Amino acid sequence: MKRLICITAIFVLSMISAGGVQAQDQVQIPVIIRIPQMIIMTLDATELVFDEVDFDYVLGTARLTKVGVIATKREAVTVTIEGNVPYTLYISAPEEYLIGVSGDLLHISQLTWGLSQREADGQNEEEKMQALTLERVPVQSGPPGKLEIKLDFQLTAYWENPAQTYRGDILFTVVPDES
Repeated sequence: MKRLICITAIFVLSMISAGGVQAQDQVQIPVIIRIPQMIIMTLDATELVFDEVDFDYVLGTARLTKVGVIATKREAVTVTIEGNVPYTLYISAPEEYLIGVSGDLLHISQLTWGLSQREADGQNEEEKMQALTLERVPVQSGPPGKLEIKLDFQLTAYWENPAQTYRGDILFTVVPDES
């Protein structure tokens, strides 16, 4: 019986000391990180303004045509996109008309846009410009990371358009590409 008590005591002491050793051992736990899709879009402009000077075809850069005057704003808006997924930038208009202070209307198709000359890959100016529409039109796609997209805008003021201030909006939308 003494022997059994001795063996049991030795066993219990070895278990206690083994437990103390385990407290000093290293223990690993799994780490799980779920990073969500993130895309941030910023614009360097709060508005796009065509002033009277922009329509000066004599001393300025505007072009006189048979139907009216075309005013151009080069690199008028820079869209900066940062994200961790591929994406596409779209442009559209939320309304079909720009509305004048006297109630007259300019159709959104009179406002055209295009990638700035540096980004247009050798296309001439007329080829790169597209009319603004109600439908979302892709501007450019990009990979994860940071990308700056510079846009030119042109407005054709027809002779029939009354002289006044017109207002409307341009809508930029960035959408993650499906992978």
